[in-house]
Formats: sequence, C-alpha cells, structure tokens
Amino acid sequence: MDQRDRQLIHRHMDQLILHTNYKVLLNECIGRRMLSEVMKSIIEDRYLDEATRHKKLFEKITKRGPMAFQTLLDICQHDFPIAYGLLKHGNTPNITIGSNNNRNPAQEYNSTYQPNRVRSISANLGDSTSAIRQKMRNMSLGSRSVSEEDDSRNNNDMSETTDKGGLRRLEEFREKVQSPYQVELSARPQKHRLLDAYEMRRRNRGVAFIVNVITYKNETHPTRNGAEADRDNLVSLFRQLGFTVFYYEDLTREELINLITELKHSSHLSTECFAFYMLAHGNHTKGRDKIYLYDNSVLFVEDILTRFNNANCPKLIRRPKLFFFSICRGDQADYGTLRPSEHTERDGMINMKKDPPTNMATYGDMLICFPTVPGYAAHRDRENGSWFVESMCKIWSKHAHDTDVEQLMKLVGKDASTYRTEQNNALQTLGSEQRGFFNVLYLNPGYHED
Repeated sequence: MDQRDRQLIHRHMDQLILHTNYKVLLNECIGRRMLSEVMKSIIEDRYLDEATRHKKLFEKITKRGPMAFQTLLDICQHDFPIAYGLLKHGNTPNITIGSNNNRNPAQEYNSTYQPNRVRSISANLGDSTSAIRQKMRNMSLGSRSVSEEDDSRNNNDMSETTDKGGLRRLEEFREKVQSPYQVELSARPQKHRLLDAYEMRRRNRGVAFIVNVITYKNETHPTRNGAEADRDNLVSLFRQLGFTVFYYEDLTREELINLITELKHSSHLSTECFAFYMLAHGNHTKGRDKIYLYDNSVLFVEDILTRFNNANCPKLIRRPKLFFFSICRGDQADYGTLRPSEHTERDGMINMKKDPPTNMATYGDMLICFPTVPGYAAHRDRENGSWFVESMCKIWSKHAHDTDVEQLMKLVGKDASTYRTEQNNALQTLGSEQRGFFNVLYLNPGYHED
C-alpha cells in the first residue's frame, strides 16, 4: 500500500470506524481475499471488544499489499459512502461518488527500471550516527505508531498459527497473492555438457522458507516500505516453480530459531532443493553480515548457514541449498566510478531523453546471494519492492525453464545493475559466493516424473 494511503487511513481512523460496520467490512475483506479466515480468527481471539477489533482490522488492511487500498475503496463505495468520501477526498465526505481510480499492477511492477524510484535504504541504524539515523527515518516514511499488536511477538497475522506458548508454528503459507510474473515451463529436464545436474524432477521441487521483516518493534528501524510487493513476487515465483512455501513476517530471533529447528526436524526437508530467503535491515561489520529482526535482535548470516550445513542438517546432504539475503551490507551509497562519457552506452538508463549518467558500478566482473557487496546499501522501491527481488522474479520467470541457477543470478545481477535512483543515480551490485556448489541446478519448472 502506498505510504500516503496508509497515513490517510491512520489519520481518519476514528471516523472510518464510526462510519463502517465491523462485521460487514470484515466479511467483505475475506470475500475479496484481502484477508483470510485465519486472520479473522487471530483478530477475534486476541481482542475481545468489537471496537478494538474494528481498529485492528483497519491496521491489518494497511499491511495487505499494493492493491489493498483500492480494494478498501471498492468496499466503502458500495457499503459505506461516508467512509468512501473520507478515503477518496480526505476531509470531504459529502461528495458525489465517482468512478474508481483504476490501477494497473502490471504497469507498476513489470519494468526494467522505474523512472520515479527514490532511494529507500534498508540500513543498519544501531551502528550509525544520530544524524544518519534521522536521515534514514526521513527517507523511509512508513514508521507507524506502536500499538498493542506491535508489542506482541505475534504481530504477523498471516496464515501461520501459534502454539500455546505464543510462538509461531511451522505451517505452509496458502494465501493467494498477486504477481505480474508468469513462469515459463520446461518441456524436458535440462542437462549440462560437462557437469552433472542436481535432481529436480519431482512434482514437489523443494521448500522455500521466506522471512520478511517489514516493521520493527518500537520503531528501532524504519518500516521497510514496499516489502509487501516482495512477498507477493517471491511467494508467487516459488509456488510456480513447484516449491512448498513457508512465509513469515516480523519474526523475533527466538521465533526464527524455533521455526528453523522445527523445519529441520520435519519431513518437509526430504526434498530435492531448499531455498532460504531473508528480507530485513542489515549491516556488514568486522567482516560479518548481520540481520536485524523484529525485536531488534541480531542474527549473523553465518549462523544461518551453519544451521543448514552437512553436519547440522543431514537431510540436505547432497541437496542444493540456496540462500538469499536481501539486506543492506553497510550505509554507503554506491554512486559508481566516473568514466568518459564517450564510452557510456544508453541501455538501461533512467531517462532516455537525457544524457546518460557517466558512472559505472564500483565493483564488477567479479551461490549465497546478496543484493549488494559489503559496505554498500541495498535499494528498495516503496511501491515495487526491492530491486534485487524484482529483478530476480522477472529473470527467473523468463529464463528458469532453460537456464541454471548460477547463470540466472548472473542475469539478475546484470539486470539489477541497470537500475538507478532518481536522485544521485545511486546503484547496487549483486554479490554472491558458492561453497562446494559443483553441480548445476536447473529448476525445470512444470516438468515432473511422479
């Protein structure tokens, strides 16, 4: 949801509650698949009085992706005209109701570059100076007020459930999501001329475990605006590739470790491939990459890799394991290295009518994958999500049927390198490494032998 729309809902919260009916609104949200029955149960189990439930319902709507505001407008136009006026025209509820503001999600997402990108850095605030912290807060406008729900470690109301101790439980994510990317299917399994290929021929290809930290307790870090788009894109991509998807938002360190432990002891990892995807604020200090979780706790990337190595996770021995960490690895912006303008080509620049910027990536020519290299910030569009995720979903959807994963990531890095921020022409360079990844991994989407 656009930050302005989110702020509009919070600004008129009392009036929206007054001029809508909780049960009607809730049922409409479920009927239009903006919310699930599980979300309804969590809201009603956690909050006993209808007034609080009503408020929590609106707060939940603000977190439901890029089309949530338009869906809310449609509901209000049909059932709650005064609330529709508040949302459509601000402080003018008594208006003639007009046509809807049509939005084309494909136009919002599906492009190599976005001409209106602004630099929203997902960066470490704990190690920054106060001036940098304030600057980051100003750049990421989505920090919201702390509520009772924020104080709970259970503030992710997605399709997972909780146990009696209040911790998240391992459960497949079954929500429907929106995505403009359609994966091209394979007619047959791919082979390499020289190298063996990992087995990828079962209907259930593997497991994708995705953690998306969008907000932070007590606003210790800025809200990661646009992360809802990452959710939709990644969930849709891995489902189309034949993966069982586990998706969680705003986990504490304890919750994440518990879920990883439960996953490792479950039958789900008796599969052909494992993908771990983490989206959060992060930093790179003293040679180590660290991730900031919802409760501001720190988890090092190496800790996660250790938990899935051959010694600690025997179920995945000789199975391809893919790790993606969509985090910043520092606060520094990469403005590139200047080069003579006569050597500058025009492909992929932000405005073809202007002279192209005379910069190039600081690191070049050089499968744990990062959106950027150590010391540098990763970029995220407030509407379209992370550049890294957007490029990956676009490239994988188009080429996974005939290209192995390492080559796919080269294409992702090349595509993402064409992105520039509207101001300062900042960019980012994909960083990756492989540890004993000696076979080739073809995903063979759509092909199975069982």
